[in-house]
Amino acid sequence: MKVLISWTGWRREPHTFRAGRLVPGTHLQVLRDSPYSGQFQYHYLLSVPETLEDAQQVVRELAALGNGPQTEIKMLQLLDPTDLHEIAAAVSGVLREITRRHSAAGCELHVLLNTGTPQMQALWLLLASMGLLVARLIQTCPPDLAQQSGTPPVRELNTDFSHWRELFTRLPQPRAEA
Repeated sequence: MKVLISWTGWRREPHTFRAGRLVPGTHLQVLRDSPYSGQFQYHYLLSVPETLEDAQQVVRELAALGNGPQTEIKMLQLLDPTDLHEIAAAVSGVLREITRRHSAAGCELHVLLNTGTPQMQALWLLLASMGLLVARLIQTCPPDLAQQSGTPPVRELNTDFSHWRELFTRLPQPRAEA
């Protein structure tokens, strides 16, 4: 069973404006317009009160697809949606609930990386790179940019960052002041 977890994007869902045109937002890009269409049985859409209206619009759009996942909005109360510690505390409870709910069904978690605040996005990367979250991270970019760069607009992000150490060990080290 495949389960998708994502955040609601504020005023960018289910559609967004790009270069003066109304285009599908990230959720529709993944769940309607990509090879992931029809692949997920469940979708947990994390939201804060400020993005509830956007979340409800995403749920309506996905329901209209016919082959979309069963989507459930999970409301998180955050005083500061940019505070990594507060986000981590809230998400840990939701992840426990999701894994407990689906563990008997052989749940395969996927996370939509591009939604939510940059701190919310960073949390998924941190959890995956630390081995605290076993999930496939799905990354998106606008189709026109993907075409220019020659990459798929929706793709899985390789979370093996071990080769980054080699990239950054070549950087000059700052000298300690005496």
